[in-house]
Amino acid sequence: MEHIPKPLLRRLALTLLVGAGCLFTGSVFFLHERDASFLILSILLSAGSAAKATMLALQIKRRSYSVLEGTCTDVRLKPFRNSYDIVLTDQDGCEHLLRIGKDHKLHPGSSYRFYFRAPDTIPSGQNPFLTKAALADNLLGVEEIS
Repeated sequence: MEHIPKPLLRRLALTLLVGAGCLFTGSVFFLHERDASFLILSILLSAGSAAKATMLALQIKRRSYSVLEGTCTDVRLKPFRNSYDIVLTDQDGCEHLLRIGKDHKLHPGSSYRFYFRAPDTIPSGQNPFLTKAALADNLLGVEEIS
């Protein structure tokens, strides 16, 4: 079996668990309250979650994601936002500006590996703000390199 990176496996498992949780909650509520509309909505949510998990699994199997490794050199907190702006310096010395959600705890001086969806859609060598926005939308996971 192929090695699946831990952040991608975690995202896949959580996506499947959300769908299963919606289906379970909808089924229990239907059995208790006989509310068919809630059951239908929970079935639709679980089907959407299963479709999203299937697309992610195919992307992982095909290895159609890009990996960016480097050392975090700066973390900039933005007030009234749910994200950090970080500066990541790769092995070639190139700096990348990334916008990462506050659920990822990043520390300056530590090395990280970022997994991004659709490497074709990430612009390179253009406006750094456009690159940062494209990377934030396509982030699949982050892991610390020890």
